[in-house]
Amino acid sequence: MVDVDSITVADLDRDPYPIYEELRNAAPAVYMPCLETWMIVRFQGVTEAATDPEMFPAHVQPSPTDRALGGISMMTTDGEPAKRRRRPFDSTFRPRAVEGSMPETFNRICDEELEAIDAAGTGELVADYFEPISLRSLAHAVGLEEIADVPTLRRWFAGLAAGVSNYEDDPRKTSFCEEVSAEIDAAVRPEFERAMDQPDGGLISELVNAFEGPIDERLKWVMPSFKLVLLGGLQEPAHGGATIAYCLLTHRDQLAEVQEDSDLVAPAVEEGLRWTAPIGNLLRGISDGAEVEGMPLPAGERAIIVVASANRDESVFGPSASEYDLHRPKRNHMAFATGPHYCIGHHFARVQLRTAIAKLIRRFPDLALDSSEEPEFFGHEYRSPKTLHVDLGDRRGS
Repeated sequence: MVDVDSITVADLDRDPYPIYEELRNAAPAVYMPCLETWMIVRFQGVTEAATDPEMFPAHVQPSPTDRALGGISMMTTDGEPAKRRRRPFDSTFRPRAVEGSMPETFNRICDEELEAIDAAGTGELVADYFEPISLRSLAHAVGLEEIADVPTLRRWFAGLAAGVSNYEDDPRKTSFCEEVSAEIDAAVRPEFERAMDQPDGGLISELVNAFEGPIDERLKWVMPSFKLVLLGGLQEPAHGGATIAYCLLTHRDQLAEVQEDSDLVAPAVEEGLRWTAPIGNLLRGISDGAEVEGMPLPAGERAIIVVASANRDESVFGPSASEYDLHRPKRNHMAFATGPHYCIGHHFARVQLRTAIAKLIRRFPDLALDSSEEPEFFGHEYRSPKTLHVDLGDRRGS
């Protein structure tokens, strides 16, 4: 069995998947000293824990998520309090709303970013394509287009991500997150104040008018979940997109199939999300009597539901679970979690990703990774390629 006492956060960030494989072979759950949490690593155990809020409650103390977001969000509470925080987002993120309002925006933004890459004659797909698409689409959806540009939103994401993943209480991550969180509060408060007095049907208006009381009281309910959406709205579409592009560009035969048959775009996207989940962990508490796959866990401690590990569980996805294969027999993966905290933006992310991937490989049919710039994946809770330099090839695609 892997020596968990020797594992560091840096080891997990470098590549957690070999560690997860050893942990899955050892037990349903293993204590990870460097994070001071239990890790639930098998598909069955992850499913059990994610769907049992009584035994594995979302509200945890201490909670890096609550600290980073400034309070309890829809992700860190259960039952009616979670539903109350989640409900105002439905008008923007439920599938029917996404299909009715976002495809035209996704298409326009993708075309604009591809045109810029084409004009430059070179591209780095993380910073030049997937992140701008995701950030601009999210800003449009939540009503931030006029107050936050792409570099600002990128900085906001980085600060929030540093805080939410700070299980080890790194003071540098804490300071960065606090700085960014205060910046977000100052930037968006006027928009919430305006929408409180002049409702307009947008997301900010729906959020602030879903609660009662003075503005400060309403923002206590609203802002943690709003920041959560800012965080997830970049990580899953943008960094998930970079991972999917990497998978296709390193599996040229499968890329050729997708280019020939547009119906394969959707399974290519789903397999990429399974192969490397953009958001890999969900933090939970442990109640008295909690167990996974019959293994008791100590009450009062914390557990991480490792969806990234569950997505490569060989007992579910076969002996080739660590490989990318868009023809893999269809099984539900957990890139968007499962149970009552299933990601509210899953359809938003999926439609955006399908659009971005389809347009990218059509615009640049000979797209290839730049052999002089090897992609480097990083992170265990938030994982993706840091950069994805490409050779555009023959730029005659349409």
